[in-house]
Amino acid sequence: MPHLERLIAKTRVTDLATVLSAFSEKDQQLVFDCVPDAVKKADLIVHMQPPFGKRVLDPLPPSDAAAILSAMATDDAADILQDLEDEQRETVLTLLSTEDKAEVEDLMAYEDDTAGGIMTTELVSLAAETTAEEALIVLREKSDDVEMANYIYVVDAGSHLVGVLSLRKLVTAPPHRRVRDFMERDVIAVTPDTDQEAVARLVSDYGILAVPVVDQDNRLLGIVTVDDVIGVLEEEAQEDLLKMAGAGAPTTADESFVVHVKNRFPWLLASCGGGLLSAVVMGAFETTLATHHFFALFLPIILGMSGNVGTQSATVTVRGIALGQIGEERRFSVMRRELLVGITLGLLYAAIVGGVAAMMGDEPTDGLAIGFSMAMGMLLASTLGTAIPLLLSRLRVDPAVATGPFVTTSLDLLGVMLYFGVSIPMSLALTA
Repeated sequence: MPHLERLIAKTRVTDLATVLSAFSEKDQQLVFDCVPDAVKKADLIVHMQPPFGKRVLDPLPPSDAAAILSAMATDDAADILQDLEDEQRETVLTLLSTEDKAEVEDLMAYEDDTAGGIMTTELVSLAAETTAEEALIVLREKSDDVEMANYIYVVDAGSHLVGVLSLRKLVTAPPHRRVRDFMERDVIAVTPDTDQEAVARLVSDYGILAVPVVDQDNRLLGIVTVDDVIGVLEEEAQEDLLKMAGAGAPTTADESFVVHVKNRFPWLLASCGGGLLSAVVMGAFETTLATHHFFALFLPIILGMSGNVGTQSATVTVRGIALGQIGEERRFSVMRRELLVGITLGLLYAAIVGGVAAMMGDEPTDGLAIGFSMAMGMLLASTLGTAIPLLLSRLRVDPAVATGPFVTTSLDLLGVMLYFGVSIPMSLALTA
């Protein structure tokens, strides 16, 4: 054990968290117990994915848990406390300092996926009449209590946000110059109920390191820092990726197989239902298939290609919506573009597949009918793959759920109906 403690003491917290993520829960607890002090334990919890904090704090006495939470930024402490059991949470809160307790309780009142839920109240704010020299003195005094000092926020007597200045501007300003004379008055700010993804887009679009959070009266409440935004982007990307694959909500490596089954079952149920409906539809064409069995050979490739095109269109559309690149004014242009893509790809692959079918079949018209079905299927796929995410976005439903099971299931069902309802009758009509 002493060897492990020495190794942990020499290892950076970020590297320790990376290694620890691959350990079992039992081993994670063992390593955590060997971390030498509350500050490093707090840092380790922040770098680990939930519910690591809950697991390692649950066995500790409330006083030890409070000491670790006190070493965190208030926004991180609020997130960890949300995961604790009600009784333990209340006990730990009573052991925090009066100031920390008030700040943490205020942060816990906001929804998790909003600016208020991820903001920190640890910032530097000054009056507009403060001189540059006085501002630097204040900054030095608060250096240990501030998570990010890249920006200094300027407020009036009522704590209303009136400006912001960068640390560079402050350091290079003449000592006796008033802050009001060189602050930036056009401040990019959000309200506590702003969605965390919208905050992340602001940080990305404007290249800023923090976004101030203000109430309806423009009073400064806190800031959302870039490290929190990076966490949001990782979380949202993981969530959207799993939804697009139909794997449900994010899980950890230690989750039991039962959790994974519960997450995936509803999504696969949609695919299963669509497959059963497709079987019923194909059953209606059983006699036709018995007579024209050649057409059954090309059903898998038509459904497979249509499904791929539909997934591509849906993925491109979902990405555009998530990045804010597709707004109300661009919906029709996006639809038009994907229709052109579907038509072009459909014609290209119709020529390839139809040509092969014409050489393999007894009648050249079979190839023409199969090629036409391929073109129509891919056009339908690109249309649905684009329209479904746009419709869900308009209805304020997460468009990531449009990909995977829902798009492919609908395409399988409609593809079967289109293929047997168009290709075979068309071939018969041409050979008549």
